Amino acid sequence: MDLPLIVSVLAWFVASFVTGLCGIGAAAIATAIQITVLPVQTVVLVSCLTGLAAGLVMCFRYGRYCRWTTALLMFAGTIPGSLAGLQILQYAPATILEVFVGIMLIFCTAGMALFRNLRFLQEGTMASFLVGVAGGMLGTCVNIDGPVVALYGLQAGWQPLVFLGTTSIYFFLRIVVTCTVQASAGLYTAEIVHYVQYCAPFAVLGLLLAMPVIRRINTQTFRRVVQAVILLAGILCLGRALV
Repeated sequence: MDLPLIVSVLAWFVASFVTGLCGIGAAAIATAIQITVLPVQTVVLVSCLTGLAAGLVMCFRYGRYCRWTTALLMFAGTIPGSLAGLQILQYAPATILEVFVGIMLIFCTAGMALFRNLRFLQEGTMASFLVGVAGGMLGTCVNIDGPVVALYGLQAGWQPLVFLGTTSIYFFLRIVVTCTVQASAGLYTAEIVHYVQYCAPFAVLGLLLAMPVIRRINTQTFRRVVQAVILLAGILCLGRALV
């Protein structure tokens, strides 16, 4: 194994273990590590295909706890959100968007820590759709959509298993569409497939090792883990923009 491949494998193992604990963070963490040894386009494509394999495992394990109506409404929202994101990219530099999102995530996490008992967003049809729109838009612009959905789940008061089930289904549906579009454009080269062949098994291993741990985590600890991952995503987003 060469250094980029070793780094990629370790990145996905660690990132998937974190995702197995809180349902988000794989792409943000793995991308931040891989980007130090691989070109951005390669990292994005490897992340999408590897994420597809990891997402399938999460769906099989936690799909039965999913709030299907909410997940499908969020998925529906990603369609116009993604189109809006493409329009924004034509007028706003990606660096500015990443700085904005990073600051937003950090402040949101701080606000949730300071106002733990304050619910400013209730789960509902319109709220779910709008969260999907925001996730699709931010995912298209800066590839950071997980924290938006995570904030919604925390504010809606989802229990850990419901949180994992709903986010798993939503992210899997979204990434299937993304991978289909990329494959139809012929972006998956032999190099991409080579990396995925090694990264995907270790991503699955990370998820499987995390599953016994999640059973021992209570709701308050779970919320703190999710908030920490959201904060990390914000810091990584800022760091990527300022480098």
